Amino acid sequence: PSATPAIGTTPRPAIVASSATPIHAVTPTSAAAAIHPEDQRLGPDSAFLTIILYGDFQSAPTLAVARGVEIVRETYPTDVRLVWRDFPQPENDKAIIAAQAGQAAADQGKFWELHDQLLAHQSEWVGLTVAQFHDKLSSYAALAGLDVAAFYRTLDSQTAQATVQASIHAAQSAGLKGVPALLFNGQAYSGRIDQFALDDYSRLRLLEKRWFPDQPSLQIDLNKHYTATLTTEKGIVQIALDAHAAPVTVNNFVFLAQAKWYDAITFHRVLAGTLLQTGDPSGTGLGTPGYNIIDEHDNGLRFDQPGRVAMASQRGVPNSGGSQFFITLAPLQPESDYDNQFTIFGQVTSGLDVLQKMAPRDATDPQRSADPPPGDKLLTVTIQAQ
Repeated sequence: PSATPAIGTTPRPAIVASSATPIHAVTPTSAAAAIHPEDQRLGPDSAFLTIILYGDFQSAPTLAVARGVEIVRETYPTDVRLVWRDFPQPENDKAIIAAQAGQAAADQGKFWELHDQLLAHQSEWVGLTVAQFHDKLSSYAALAGLDVAAFYRTLDSQTAQATVQASIHAAQSAGLKGVPALLFNGQAYSGRIDQFALDDYSRLRLLEKRWFPDQPSLQIDLNKHYTATLTTEKGIVQIALDAHAAPVTVNNFVFLAQAKWYDAITFHRVLAGTLLQTGDPSGTGLGTPGYNIIDEHDNGLRFDQPGRVAMASQRGVPNSGGSQFFITLAPLQPESDYDNQFTIFGQVTSGLDVLQKMAPRDATDPQRSADPPPGDKLLTVTIQAQ
C-alpha cells in the first residue's frame, strides 16, 4: 500500500540521511535478505522484524548504529531480532582482526559478549597498532567470559580468516560499498541513524503486524446516523459522521474504530490554529492499515469552517487514503489546496476547544522537527448509531 503522509506536505521517502553519520544504501539480493545458519543472531527467531546490520567494529558510524538498533531490540524484545554481518573496511587497519575476534568468540558461543566489549571500548583500541590491539584483545576476551587461550588459537586460525573473507565477499556481492548498512526484513534502509529515526522506522515496520488483508466490507447501516466520541488526554470530542456524503470513508472509520485501531495513538501532527492529524498507530505519519480506500472528496463539502473531519491521503495520488484523518481548527487556505482534494466525512459538534489545547508538533517534518515531543494521545474512539 502507498504511504499516507500528512496532508499539505510533499510525500517523504525514507527519512533523510545525516551527512555526519551516513548509512550506506544497498539493493539487497535474495541471499543478502535471507538468514543463514552462520549469522550471529540476537532475539527470538519468531520476531516479526529482523534487522540485519553489516558492520565494522572499527567504524564509528557502525558503533552509533549498533547502539541504536540494540536499544530498538530492547524496546521491542519479542518483536525484533538483530543479525550482525562482518564487513571490515580496507581503510581500517584493525577491522579484519576485530572481525576474526568476533568469530573466535562465536566459536565459544559468546559472540555478542565480545561484540559489546569491542564496541564499548572502541575509543580505547582504535588508535593502537595491529600488534598492540592483538595483545589488548586478551582483556576484552576475559571480560566477555571467554577461555582466552582457546580464543587466541581460533583468532589466529585460517578458519577465522576464511570466515571473515567469505563475509566480505558476500557483502560485496550484495552490492554494499561501505558500512554501516541496514536491512529491515530484507529491505534496505537509507535514513538517519540517530536513535529517534531508528525507533521511528522500526515502529512503522512493526505496524505491518496489524495490517488487514483487505478493506472492510459494509459495516454500517446507511439509514442510521453515526456519532464518534473521541476520548483524548485533553478531553472529549464529539463528531457527527456523514455517511450520506462519504459512505465508504465513514464505513472505514467505523470499522477501524471498532477494531481499536485508534486506541492509544498520538496526534502526530498538530499545527496550531490550522489542523490536527492522527490515525497512525506507529506515530510516524506514514502508517497505513494495509489497504487504501477510494476518494469521495467531490461530495459538495468544503474546508470552509473549523471542525471539519477529513481523510488524510497522499496529495496527488488518487485513492490513497487508509486510516489517517485530520480535523481542521479553522477554514483552510488556499481553498484549492484542500477542497475536492481530501474527503470530508464528519463535523465536530463539541470539543473543538479540547483540540485547540493540543501541543504543537510535526512528526512528518524531519528537517524542522527531527525529534518532536511525545505528543497528546487519542485514547479511544467509540461509535454510536441512531
